[in-house]
Amino acid sequence: MGPLRGVRILELGGRGPVRFCGMLLGDLGAEIIAVDRPREADDITPLSDAGLGRRRRRVRLDLRSADGRATAFEIIKRADAVIEGFLPGSMERLGLGPEDCAPHNPRLVYGRLTGWGQTGPLMAQPGHNINYLAVSGVLAHLGRAESLPFPPMNLLADGGGAMFLALGVVSAVLEARSSGVGQVVDAAMVDGAALLSTMSHEMRNEGRWVEQRGSNLNDSGAPFYDVYETADGRLVAVGAVEDRLWESLLRLLGLHGESVDRWDRANWPWWRERLATVFRQRTQAQWCARAEQAGVCLSPVLTMSEAPAHPHNVTRAVFTRVGDAVLPSPAPRFSRTRSEPIAEPQPGDDDTADVLAELGIDLPRLVGDASGG
Repeated sequence: MGPLRGVRILELGGRGPVRFCGMLLGDLGAEIIAVDRPREADDITPLSDAGLGRRRRRVRLDLRSADGRATAFEIIKRADAVIEGFLPGSMERLGLGPEDCAPHNPRLVYGRLTGWGQTGPLMAQPGHNINYLAVSGVLAHLGRAESLPFPPMNLLADGGGAMFLALGVVSAVLEARSSGVGQVVDAAMVDGAALLSTMSHEMRNEGRWVEQRGSNLNDSGAPFYDVYETADGRLVAVGAVEDRLWESLLRLLGLHGESVDRWDRANWPWWRERLATVFRQRTQAQWCARAEQAGVCLSPVLTMSEAPAHPHNVTRAVFTRVGDAVLPSPAPRFSRTRSEPIAEPQPGDDDTADVLAELGIDLPRLVGDASGG
């Protein structure tokens, strides 16, 4: 149903951000064929296939064997793209790198997602989201002035890298359909994290962003773009940047008569204390109800367990219940080519025989542990 219906993508090595990318492309309607090895339980890998692992048809191939590689090449002949996320050189050593695949399908798009990229002195170094944010110049600016930088879960580098790979693959597939020639998409998480900080770099270039953490307009420095505690110990988020939103906030708080210049950074501690004192006088629910009635840019700070019950999220079906689990729904939304509902996965799904039969490929003699190095 989705807008990418008819696009076939072979996913090699479905862990972490590559799984995220495959999920995004699958939600958009692409057919995802995953050569995937069984995942062992650990502290960082989700075991459910309703989230990052959804929308796959799983094929079990031993990519270390000649027969397994030959079968992979047969799938590649019929695919629009390959996506993989191993260290640079891993797929080449396996005999499944871009140059190995190109003769089998000149229009093939080969999407590669790594932390450091396919080039550079760090390309072979281990890393995680926090490391890519550190080197991209983003991590140093996350957090309050009086604290150490904080890692923002795995949202910016891992999630951003997956989204950039998805965008790159879709763009390259569109180009290949007109040119008849595929290409390699080199998506690095450090690149993506840096690109996401473009606005902050612009402001720094213009002299409107200081290097000190927690000292700028949208990094917890400004009192009108921050989080405050309420009478019941809950939190509200305030985003009163524009003058009209600031005036609305002051009226809500009963501070409309104050004339202290809010754009003078020297006055920010004074304003923060004034706002904090007033916010502690009512509960989160009371402030949010008043803010909605008055059109004030103020929201409740909700946890992952609370967000699915918020009336706005319920109305838009921002979250989906899958069995006993609750997951974010596919996004964005399309008026005509809608995403299929998220289905509850069946443990141990193996679509090898069905997928190969549909593609007219003989079942390989050696079917075992799927591995990419």
